[in-house]
Amino acid sequence: MEIVGIKQKVDIKFISTFIIIWALDMATKFWALDFLDAAKNPEYAYSGYEVLGNFLRFRLTHNTGGVFGIFQGNAIIFHILTGFAILFLLFYYIKTPDFSRMFQISISFIVGGALGNFTDRFFRPGVVDFIDMGIGTYRWPTYNVADSFITVGALVLALAFYLMEKKRQ
Repeated sequence: MEIVGIKQKVDIKFISTFIIIWALDMATKFWALDFLDAAKNPEYAYSGYEVLGNFLRFRLTHNTGGVFGIFQGNAIIFHILTGFAILFLLFYYIKTPDFSRMFQISISFIVGGALGNFTDRFFRPGVVDFIDMGIGTYRWPTYNVADSFITVGALVLALAFYLMEKKRQ
């Protein structure tokens, strides 16, 4: 079906994937806000809840900046950028006539994760992060489920573009 020159795609797998990712992200953030709250569990306030010793722990933080905590205090800018990114990806998905399953999965992962962080920026002062990984004092920036799906989606998207380009040649 054509709508203003755009092929309409209604794919239940695509839509349900990003909705499930968004819901999973929201559920884990609600859990983190409840379980890791320093007022309710003061023993987790500084060091966090150890899952795999010091390597993996859950520690509640609020990111008011961008990826990896850069540009703290600029949540509104990232809120706008995230909104545009979601719209761009959905438009790109709809506009692309032929796509691989890998391409579809990557876009749904990125959109689902972006929706999770977008929701946080809209209803909270910042994005809720709680997954803390590292060895000793060498720590990866604290992140959340949405960030994980965005990262995996971006890697899969890069691979999908590489394979599409290789196929064209």
